[in-house]
Amino acid sequence: GSDEEDSRCPLSKEIMRAPIPAGFEKPPQLRTYDGQADPDKHIDNINAILDFRMVSGAIRCRLFPTTLRKGAMA
Repeated sequence: GSDEEDSRCPLSKEIMRAPIPAGFEKPPQLRTYDGQADPDKHIDNINAILDFRMVSGAIRCRLFPTTLRKGAMA
């Protein structure tokens, strides 16, 4: 992508280029976080699911923002 595209993405190029593991083209359903509940519990829940699926750090980084609702990103 262009430099303009890259500047809009908060994740590093290395993370964005990490290969998606086989069988993981459709990620697991992860609960969303809206900023109201305990953030540590949200992260613990995500870690438990991704540990079970043996998901790497880079893929975790790509998945985490998909669990955040607008209220949690403010």
